[in-house]
Amino acid sequence: MPPRPIKTPTLDSLLPPILALLPNAYSAHQKCLTTTARLVHSGHHALAVEILFATSKELLKINEGSSGVELGVRMVQVMQEGEIGVDEKSRASITQLLALTPTAGPWRKKLADAAIKWSQQFGTCPTGDPNLHQYIGELYYKDRAFPLAEQHLLASGKRDAALTLAQMMFEWSEKGKLDPGPYAVRGTLPFLAQSPPSIQPALTFLTQFLSLLSATTSPYHQNFISTIPSQTSFSLTEIHLTTSPTLNFLQLALITVQRAPAPGVSGVTARGMDGGVPKEWEGLCRRYSRNSGASGVLAQREVQEVLMQISTEVFHIPPPRGAGGNDLLQNLMGSLFGGGGGGAGAIGAR
Repeated sequence: MPPRPIKTPTLDSLLPPILALLPNAYSAHQKCLTTTARLVHSGHHALAVEILFATSKELLKINEGSSGVELGVRMVQVMQEGEIGVDEKSRASITQLLALTPTAGPWRKKLADAAIKWSQQFGTCPTGDPNLHQYIGELYYKDRAFPLAEQHLLASGKRDAALTLAQMMFEWSEKGKLDPGPYAVRGTLPFLAQSPPSIQPALTFLTQFLSLLSATTSPYHQNFISTIPSQTSFSLTEIHLTTSPTLNFLQLALITVQRAPAPGVSGVTARGMDGGVPKEWEGLCRRYSRNSGASGVLAQREVQEVLMQISTEVFHIPPPRGAGGNDLLQNLMGSLFGGGGGGAGAIGAR
């Protein structure tokens, strides 16, 4: 008697018995885990992902946030185990679940963090998929979870993410009622401190942020003095002179970073006989740090450390002895919003 043929598992045969258990969330959750564990063991990772996605989605629809997110995180883990890469389909599975995840509680962050970790490993960008970062950042922005949104919008680096970041920083500064300097720094310097500097999102953010501040409907409008041509062939065609040394500095810094020595050029060559652009950068930082005042944003230790990092990595200026060794950008963000000293104080806790 010939052996009975082994049936190939299918979505149509395995999913309906799981969903039939709803609205008993616990039973559906457990059966889904058991079924997909067998599939993973037999090498059917893609099918396991489909079942986990479908069950998670249905649980989230009936407000079972904990069970739904647990299955969503398991889905991401199976994608890692099966070495499923980032593409439109896999990304859409995650974004659909994130959209259904409750805003209250830790559930959205738990799924988002797992998804970013997977995209770092199986995407094309070591910091995580830019599209996924943008989507998550925009979700947090809509939730008014500004510190979480900021992390993802900065990590995305996409133009639309930078536009959202500018709008969010404008709202975070209470549309200019608070000093916009710390917000402008946090939306610009992280891009310039990357290696190589990420000019386009920095330009997009700063241009949009200044546009929002200068609008006649903004209370900060009166702090704009005049507009002058930048007199360079670089990105900023004009410079907005304001009463804020920080805003003025960031515009000039963006232009100066674009004039930095090309990659591979030695520090000696970059400085030439007259000090070159590196000397201009040092003078710019020194002058505006002084103008900012001892308690100003640019004079803060954490900001100075990031400027030093740009000096070293972009302009090949040797750092002072004993400098470095810290997570400079994290120190900067912590100081300006809710951490360390000065800046915007407890804004980050809002």
